Amino acid sequence: MVGGVLGEDEEAQDAPGPLIFDDTDHHCRTLQALNMMRKNRHFCDVILHVGNAELHAHRAVLASASSYLFEMFSSEEEAKGNARETVITYKLNGGFERSAIEKLIDYAYTAKLSAEPRQVKAIYLAASHLKMEPVVQECARHLMENLTVESCIDTRSLPGITRHKSLVSRVDSFIEEKFEAVRQTAPFLALTCLRIELIRQTRQEMTLDGGDSVCQLVLEWIRKQCETGTSDLDDLAEKDHMLYLAFDNSLQDCSDLPSGDSNDTEMVQDYKKMSKKITASKNTRRKAPLQPAKPRVLFLARDIGEQPEIDEKFESILIASCKVSESAFQALIAFGSRLVSMSVTLRLNQPTATTPSPIATTPVSNSRAESQEKEQQPDILCVMAHMSSVKCSSGCANLNEQLLVCGGYDRVECLKSVESYDPEWNIWATVAPMREARGRFNIAVVRGEVYAVGGSNGTTELDTVEKYSQETQKWTKVASLPLARSHTGVCNLGDKIYCIGGWNGQVGIRQCDVLDPDIGKWISMAALQTGRYQAGVCAMNGQVFAVGGCDAWNCLNSVEIYDPETDEWSFTSEMITARRGCGVAHFKGKLYVVGGSDGTHALSSTEIYDPETKTWTPGPNMTTPRANVGVAVIGSRLYAVGGFSGKAFLNSIEYLDEKTDEWTTFMPKGSSTSSSPFSSSPTPNGKSSLSHQFNFDGRANGVNGQDSTPKISEAEAQNGSNGVHEEEK
Repeated sequence: MVGGVLGEDEEAQDAPGPLIFDDTDHHCRTLQALNMMRKNRHFCDVILHVGNAELHAHRAVLASASSYLFEMFSSEEEAKGNARETVITYKLNGGFERSAIEKLIDYAYTAKLSAEPRQVKAIYLAASHLKMEPVVQECARHLMENLTVESCIDTRSLPGITRHKSLVSRVDSFIEEKFEAVRQTAPFLALTCLRIELIRQTRQEMTLDGGDSVCQLVLEWIRKQCETGTSDLDDLAEKDHMLYLAFDNSLQDCSDLPSGDSNDTEMVQDYKKMSKKITASKNTRRKAPLQPAKPRVLFLARDIGEQPEIDEKFESILIASCKVSESAFQALIAFGSRLVSMSVTLRLNQPTATTPSPIATTPVSNSRAESQEKEQQPDILCVMAHMSSVKCSSGCANLNEQLLVCGGYDRVECLKSVESYDPEWNIWATVAPMREARGRFNIAVVRGEVYAVGGSNGTTELDTVEKYSQETQKWTKVASLPLARSHTGVCNLGDKIYCIGGWNGQVGIRQCDVLDPDIGKWISMAALQTGRYQAGVCAMNGQVFAVGGCDAWNCLNSVEIYDPETDEWSFTSEMITARRGCGVAHFKGKLYVVGGSDGTHALSSTEIYDPETKTWTPGPNMTTPRANVGVAVIGSRLYAVGGFSGKAFLNSIEYLDEKTDEWTTFMPKGSSTSSSPFSSSPTPNGKSSLSHQFNFDGRANGVNGQDSTPKISEAEAQNGSNGVHEEEK
């Protein structure tokens, strides 16, 4: 038996080994052979029609180079089943240049791209639509390296360029740096121009007005006209617009000024008459067919359809501005990939005196005169600095009277970045990033340390929790949740952290857990009476409130209160409006519910809960609808951070001032958080045309996502489908 086994082993040792031949040149020869067959039209199974030209190719080769064509060919295979055509023809709409498609087909077969400088833009456009990312990146690099004053406008106007943030950022920086020269080029002068006149009451106001602040205000007005459907950019370009600064620090059209207002001067009345004539003429004019706001390239036949970027046109930014005279500014703004020039002229509009002035007839002492003169000085306001990027569903909290914003979702991915806002100086600074990207979560601060709890990384729900220490300026991992979840409510009550409800990938859950940092372990507590996610959660008067949210299909207006003494949840009065993704904060002794979504629209409304009467009352509306908004109280202000407006993701913030009970995106320049930015009283229509001075110190405040402050360290129905957000639905 032993000998038999040894014999078999000897035979095995004498057996020849396997043949392994690694032909490294085979794939090159295969592509060369396929390319030769393409040129000779052998075995070609697809024809692309571009204009009058027919381009023959092999579907397998094109699909391997273009994910767009792969999806389209796959869709065709599924639709036809067994009844397949030998050669399939696709006709491309006129947006593609034949030479660009030919270059891309050559690249698919040879892995080489050779193009003249004048061809690069056309190739970039075609590659972008066909989702050939290596070509897109290389074309973008070439365009950036060869950017000139003459070419930068055309480059920035390329359709689809907004999908490539790094390229957009570099082009915008180039334009801003060389704007004096750019604004005199033919491409800039050929842009649609919006002409704005902004009336001011004193020459002092006109002298102090800063270019960026004025243009930023005007941009906000333009964006709102487009968002509400009142006008589009082409409509706005048809006439000059005269605007005034209202009591809520927004710009309003002078056509809306009530008769008899102190600013309703002869100049304004002439503007009203002209506006009526233009409106009447426009109404009688036959409308031409609507043209797309941006060039579109579509497949006319066998089209699988690309997901439309419905919110791109509302992503407006001020790229550059400059002062061209004592009272005039010129600017370049972008709505998605569409560029528009803007001319802003300041006009002196001294109010008409309706009653005799007591100051003109009554002698006063020098000190009293100085006091009166000081009171009449305009408030100096500046635009609140924007975050470095758009985001919603981020974690927000007050950390040492600073607004801390962690992670979030920016329409493309969940973020790990962290930034901090100083209300005193109106600046943002970057903070050490979290250990992992997370959105759809929240944070809590206990003993000066920040806890980021659960959330989603864009692919799956998270059970991880991490803690930020100000001493080490680092994030460290702490005890994980017993159940992974996103869209959970998080708050601190005393020195404990509460995690309420959430989404586990399948359903809104009732589970609640509490973490005692001294023990370092999550402990289950009483479950919610209603499973809910995207609920607003906040501690007030020794209790935890869970407000609204979604149970799975429906937005909720129910509110539950947790009593840690009895470990029980109980219902209290329902909100006026069912909402999910709202922010909740304890402010001025009451519970404030801010924004959110009613399942159809993003909300700008707020509600206030009085714990004594257990009733809800409507609060002041925000300046912008915000779903999945973050909130935090700092000093005498309630801040609303980022969110989704229903059309665009936001990088703006606004606050509710305790003294004025109004939301605003402006703050007193150079004053502390305890100051009020308003000192005038409203006119009969609820607006105010009294003096407010706005100023802005350029990029130092980080508007348009550019933060020049020193870095202190590195930096939706959801339905259980990670990476899919309700905001785009």
